[in-house]
Amino acid sequence: MIAWHQTAGRLSRFALAAFALLAGPIAARTAEPVTYPFQFQAGLIFVQVACPGSPKPLEFLLDSGAEASVIDLRAARRLHLERGQAVTVRGVTGTSRGYWPEHLRATLGEVPLPTNYLAMDLASLGAACHHHVDGLIGAEFFAGRVVRINFTHRTLELLDASPATNAEDEVLPLQVTAQRLRVPVTVAGLGSAWARLDTGCASALHWTIAPAATGSPATPEVAVGVGVTSEQVRENNQTVHLGRLALANIPTGLHPEKLLTDETGLLGSGLLSRFSVVTIDTLTGRLLLTGLRP
Repeated sequence: MIAWHQTAGRLSRFALAAFALLAGPIAARTAEPVTYPFQFQAGLIFVQVACPGSPKPLEFLLDSGAEASVIDLRAARRLHLERGQAVTVRGVTGTSRGYWPEHLRATLGEVPLPTNYLAMDLASLGAACHHHVDGLIGAEFFAGRVVRINFTHRTLELLDASPATNAEDEVLPLQVTAQRLRVPVTVAGLGSAWARLDTGCASALHWTIAPAATGSPATPEVAVGVGVTSEQVRENNQTVHLGRLALANIPTGLHPEKLLTDETGLLGSGLLSRFSVVTIDTLTGRLLLTGLRP
């Protein structure tokens, strides 16, 4: 689900999805790493995507927290995409309308992106982050890949194989299930849980303080959760443990209920970008955090 809100004048956005959807094709790995620049705006990672029929690159948000990739409705119309079946898009506080699937051929450089997209209105997201948004690249992009995000040099690198580690790396286990990426996180005084790794979350961390079990969606038409809310979320500075690291004064949005059916926490770019390099290795199930910045 995609949701964002303003807390004390700061953009606090997180991305989730209700169901896993089919992944697109994965490009064959090459001997040389492939590197692409990205723009880091409002705590979010934007890359330029090429698409037949578009005279200029499209602006996509790299969103590991979304189980489905998304194309904005205006971009879908410009590209003359055939509209998919109408689906209900479930959000935090309500529902909206989307269309599934939209079939799109798009590439990041020479790397094919997923081919099935949820079409929906992303205008509010663009306004919130002050950046034009044509679409989202979801978690399926990471499947079977090693993706290195260099926050210092603002580059995205696709590695041919799992990298060796060194003493500077903090290595966390990475759980890859149903197109969700999760890592273990401990919040002092609030417990431990597998939190969704969410590069589409501008905040550092969201956490459930009183987990409440919720049932599955009642209707099969719900394809993916996407919502917008102005709900005020209580935010406290917490000590957060990632492996051996204890990070003090991490702004943490505290929620009285689970963020989605079984999500206790979201680990976002607000915290990930405190490291020089973040490597998401789905080949061996590891998250490498390198070079904690002051």
